[in-house]
Amino acid sequence: MKKLLNIQEIERSPWPNRFKEIFGENLVSAFLYGDCLEEGFSALESPWTIAFILKNLESEDLQKLASWSKTAKREGLEFSYVFSSAEILSNLETFPLEFLEMSRRNQVLCGIAPLEGFTPKREALAAQCLREWKAFLFHRRLEGTQDSDLRELSPLLSGIYYLRYGNYPESMQQVIDAFPELSSAKKMLDKLESLITRDL
Repeated sequence: MKKLLNIQEIERSPWPNRFKEIFGENLVSAFLYGDCLEEGFSALESPWTIAFILKNLESEDLQKLASWSKTAKREGLEFSYVFSSAEILSNLETFPLEFLEMSRRNQVLCGIAPLEGFTPKREALAAQCLREWKAFLFHRRLEGTQDSDLRELSPLLSGIYYLRYGNYPESMQQVIDAFPELSSAKKMLDKLESLITRDL
């Protein structure tokens, strides 16, 4: 059983139909999500991550999905998040950054596009971005490191870009070019705090 090395191989594999069989009418969407859609991703080194949106979180369906996890892992797939529609609706203002990324950076395998047309509330998104950046600086100080791989911050930086320009970036390079402040943690913190007070 070989690893699936690109999106086309996943789409042509039995997995999309398998998800339909597992969840039936309960399935809203199954989609690739997260780091596997970032620039520089290698399917030989890391798994493709697949998330799901279901009408209801039925334990029987989740058990069926779990029974396929070992097979999926051998083919280079990993099941990540499973959301219910109600769970998403009740948390749109709590996790706007995650749902913004999910709505803008995904590859649908079956079902509908996740959160299509979602527009986060600016205040909620700005507040979460500020919290996430402060947490990043705090952990970096605890770990005693100064250098960071910006790809690890991709969702956060993309959220900041969205706050400034009103659209989601196409690449990490687009974000880096837009924010020379990224060269200084202090300047970037100042920039984020200005977003909260709408000084852009």
